[in-house]
Amino acid sequence: MHVPKNIVVAVVVAGALAFAPRVSRAADSTLAVARDSTLTYSVVHKLHAVEGVCKLVEGKVRLLEGGGVQAMVRARIDCFDSGNGNRDAHMKETTEAEKFPYVEWKGIAEHVVLPAAAATALVTLEGQVSFHGVQQPIEVKVELSNKAEHLVAEAHLLLSLDAFRIERPSLLFVKIDDALKLDAHLVLSREK
Repeated sequence: MHVPKNIVVAVVVAGALAFAPRVSRAADSTLAVARDSTLTYSVVHKLHAVEGVCKLVEGKVRLLEGGGVQAMVRARIDCFDSGNGNRDAHMKETTEAEKFPYVEWKGIAEHVVLPAAAATALVTLEGQVSFHGVQQPIEVKVELSNKAEHLVAEAHLLLSLDAFRIERPSLLFVKIDDALKLDAHLVLSREK
C-alpha cells in the first residue's frame, strides 16, 4: 500500500534545525535530504497489517539568517514498496498516482533554538501536506539528533485517508482502517 509518507517532510525541517549549528547563519544555508532517509507507512485491516517503505525521499531545508527555517519534502507515491506487487499496484490506482504522483510537505518555523552538538531536541513544526490533490494543515513533533557527522530527524504521524479523499481499499468487503501511520527517518547533509 503506497500512502503519504512525505508528511515526513516536517521531519526534515526539524532535522535541519539540529544540524544548523554546523552551518553558518551569517547567510542563508541549505541542507538536503540524504540517501539514507526513509519514509515508512503502515495501515491496518481487520485481518492483517501492511507496511511500505520509500527510500527515494527528496527535500531541502533553508536555514535563514534570522533563525528561521523553510522546508519542503516530497516522495513519489509509486516509490513505496510493501513487498507485494499486486497490493502496490492497487494502491497506486487507489491514490491515483498517475494524476497525483507526489505526497509533499512544506513548512516554516521562526526563531528556532538549535540543540548543541551530540544533543537531542524535540521541535514542533507547522506545515501543510499535499496528497491526492488535497491540502491539509499538520502539526508535526520531530525529534532531532545532532550526530557528529550528520543530523537525524525522526517523526511519527497519524493521517486520515478519508481527509485526503482516498477510497480505502477493502478485503472481503471490509475496508482498511482510516488511520495511516507514517514514520520518518531523515538524514540531513549540507548541499554540495
